[in-house]
Amino acid sequence: MAFMRPEYDPEQIPHDSERRVFAALRDQLSNDYVVLHSYPWLRPDRDGVLREGEADFVVLHRDRGLLVLEVKGGELRYERGRWERKKARGYEPITDPFAQARKSMHTLVDRIEKHSDGDVGRNHFTYGYAVAFPHDNYEGPEPPGGDPVIIITRREMSSLKEAIETAMSRWPQKTDPMTQHRWGRLTTALLPEFRLYRPIADTAEQLHEKIREMTSEQLEVFRGIYDDNARVYVTGVAGSGKTQLALDRALDLARRELRTLLVCYNRHLAERLEATVQASPFDRQCLEFLKIRHFHGLARELIEDAGVDWRLPTGDTMQEQQFFISQVPDLMEQAALLLMDQSENVQFDAIVIDEAQDFHARWWEALQCTLLKEAEDGTLYAFADPAQRLWDWAPHKPPASFDARFRLRRNCRNSRWIARTSTQLAGIDADLFERSPIGGRPKIDVVSSPAAMNGTVLAAVKQLIKQHDLLASQIVLIGPRSWGNGSLSQVNDVNGVPLTDSIAEWYQGEGILVSTTRSFKGLESDVVVVYDLQRLSETFNIIDLYVACTRGRSHLHFLVTGQNLVTTIRGAIAHVQQELG
Repeated sequence: MAFMRPEYDPEQIPHDSERRVFAALRDQLSNDYVVLHSYPWLRPDRDGVLREGEADFVVLHRDRGLLVLEVKGGELRYERGRWERKKARGYEPITDPFAQARKSMHTLVDRIEKHSDGDVGRNHFTYGYAVAFPHDNYEGPEPPGGDPVIIITRREMSSLKEAIETAMSRWPQKTDPMTQHRWGRLTTALLPEFRLYRPIADTAEQLHEKIREMTSEQLEVFRGIYDDNARVYVTGVAGSGKTQLALDRALDLARRELRTLLVCYNRHLAERLEATVQASPFDRQCLEFLKIRHFHGLARELIEDAGVDWRLPTGDTMQEQQFFISQVPDLMEQAALLLMDQSENVQFDAIVIDEAQDFHARWWEALQCTLLKEAEDGTLYAFADPAQRLWDWAPHKPPASFDARFRLRRNCRNSRWIARTSTQLAGIDADLFERSPIGGRPKIDVVSSPAAMNGTVLAAVKQLIKQHDLLASQIVLIGPRSWGNGSLSQVNDVNGVPLTDSIAEWYQGEGILVSTTRSFKGLESDVVVVYDLQRLSETFNIIDLYVACTRGRSHLHFLVTGQNLVTTIRGAIAHVQQELG
């Protein structure tokens, strides 16, 4: 029996003529044939107007080719150059069935060429048409456009298989063999898999709106503790809104005309926070009393303003880190004293620290004892996530006294899927708002080798842009190594969309950001693709992976070569699947 598409009981077909042909094709042809019934088509005419049509049957065979079969029932005649069908009031004109079949044939061949991306051309398969009159026989010469070999009458219905094969064999035969690949592309062109899906850009926008509502609630709850507590230490899981709370607190202090410092570890985060304030007509005026810096930039600015000689080690990251730990706090104190002797106002009424888990004990000392006007009693707010502590030398507990401590347990940044997958990977407990959006299941692609990573990343990004309507400013690629040292080192753009390692350019939509966990920590994006994942190490450990995952608000995509990491990530996703049902 032939494969019939659609597959249904022929009794559902309203016209008896088509019912007879459907049953005969199904029962007489072998399973080497695929038969499409009532195949619709739509194509633009020369004037651009869409014209519709329908092929009653399309018979497909890998070796014999394609045959369009037009079926005509009722009392028909061909006289005086036109086709007519008998109606209650006499004969009325109808479309030439041979012309109908021919038009459908050429339309379908064009479709196959177009939708197979050139893999299957008209020179690769035989194609033709025939007309069936299942109720009638005929006499007299064939009408123009007809030939006995492509006219199937009532007499041939009992041997329809032979009639079909004869008709297919009389059209120009192609010598190129129809390979399995071409046969698959041909059938897919006529029977495509048409999937409707919600683009990530749309779901990301809806999810972001819900996240903003939850973050606003966190702000409102937290503002209630401000008036009664001048020194507060806040810890919270990734995505609990700590940075937004820190900024909100710093702005509130600045509005009271208190000279305020908002300091964080990540340079890019500091730049972003300052740009956010600059962009707000309401908040911009606060910059008269508010300074936003990352610690290293703050130290450099203070020391150089005082004219203190210092020599920063270059080319060795470890030496530079040690220099900032062992020498910079003393240089900051020296610089502050020199500037104060010159009546410079270098101290602050209030200090707000974000990413406090990454501050060395000596940096705490420099901030509290050197830059805060009242070291022990001055206004000091610190926000930290111990689970995101990236440096062994950072203290587990803050070396400062606080009036109150609060723990933020609810994630209000990520979709439920991303939040739970991230905490499952890191073995961290976190709560979610009851109405936290579910979002999409994180995607994981297993890449065959590090050498194949480049192409896989490019394909993933192309799909995000083309299929999901995403802008460059919504996508971040995070890897264990910097852009120049990873698999994308020789890539400058994706389909004409530039790559960039500049946070400012990315925010302005001038390119897709390529970053590392530590450079992007504290920031967020609608979509995060974590690539070049091979193994965990000292320079990229499970906390780095956790931080990278929690940067994504609505969509997370892993590209992995290392089997152990594949197992770990798949296990986390499977656990969350069971949890979410």
